[in-house]
Amino acid sequence: MKRKVSITLFGVSFLIAILGEAYLFNVSQPHIFSITGIGIVVILTGYLFFDSIWEHISSINKKKELLWEEMIRQDAEKWDSRYTELLNIQKATYTALKKSDTKLEEQLEELSIRLTQIIQLQNKAMEGQMKALNIAVNYSKEHTKELIEAIKEEGKVNESNKEKAESEIKPLYDDPNAALTADEIAQLFESYGN
Repeated sequence: MKRKVSITLFGVSFLIAILGEAYLFNVSQPHIFSITGIGIVVILTGYLFFDSIWEHISSINKKKELLWEEMIRQDAEKWDSRYTELLNIQKATYTALKKSDTKLEEQLEELSIRLTQIIQLQNKAMEGQMKALNIAVNYSKEHTKELIEAIKEEGKVNESNKEKAESEIKPLYDDPNAALTADEIAQLFESYGN
């Protein structure tokens, strides 16, 4: 505000001094001392007027520069905060990925150990099944031999019994299709049981 008042004051003084100088040049008998004095006043008021205008323009430019620098500083702070936030996000992501990777490795290692245990248990179960099969096969072979011997002995016993039965059983009739009486059937069963 003060600058605008001083610019106005110096401008009006400069304009009055120029008009006074012009008046003194147009007078019929100019006085040299007055022309020189007014000329010095014109120069001083002109200097003060243009200097105050220059200062006003400079102050406006300085304000603009300060505003510009403040805007650049705020923008830089904004970008700095964004970069810091981005860097923090990247660090957090890296940390999370590292933890996840470590946990995944631990889980894979645990899974590998469990798979190894399962494979070992399956191998033991297969060995046990193979042993049980071998025992069953061997047992079956022994029993098969015993069964064969028992069948052979039974066959010998049956042959001797068959021969006995054939010798003891005598047909009652020459005709095998003849009808038997109840007494003849009972006698037949009794002789067969002995």
